[in-house]
Amino acid sequence: MGAPSLDNEFMQYWSKLTVVEKESLLNVAKNYILLKDEDSDPVAMRKKIIREEREKYMQGEGKSYSWEDVKQMADKK
Repeated sequence: MGAPSLDNEFMQYWSKLTVVEKESLLNVAKNYILLKDEDSDPVAMRKKIIREEREKYMQGEGKSYSWEDVKQMADKK
């Protein structure tokens, strides 16, 4: 199926959706593209992990490490 044909078929279904359904699907498409772009960029992935871990720390989740713990872990590697 070529792109113009696919676009036409998509628009046929799109025109049958309510505004709320269109907003929902638009959010899904946006999130998909953002995640796909983030997953292909190692720097963006690293930043995402850091943000998620920081958020968990700020919420009191997970383990906190002392300076001694960190030094011991660094020596083991």
